[in-house]
Amino acid sequence: MDLKRTYIAIAVDAKGALWGGHFGMAPFYQLYTPEGELVETRPNPYGAGQGKKHQHHDNPRLIIDLLPECAVFIGRHMGEESQRKLAEKFGITTLLTRERSPEAALRAYLQRERLVD
Repeated sequence: MDLKRTYIAIAVDAKGALWGGHFGMAPFYQLYTPEGELVETRPNPYGAGQGKKHQHHDNPRLIIDLLPECAVFIGRHMGEESQRKLAEKFGITTLLTRERSPEAALRAYLQRERLVD
């Protein structure tokens, strides 16, 4: 079954604030619908404090497999090479933000996308 990517994943910490580190090291991801509805908060087994140090580096497939329904990844930091691979190989949009809350980052992304339409 080929799952269609439609959700938005935002990297967050254990308190639900926007994760300040690398997207792939976030302890959790909040998954939203394209309309901005929170669907779930998913733990990241490769995230900070999980004992699987840096397994995601140079292997974006681990995070892609963890978030198969997501077409957009939003976080504070991500390597340029990772962004390129995600876009070219997997069709995933990445957005780096300075926002401090996932809600503000989501709102900024949705407003930007609506301006394009």
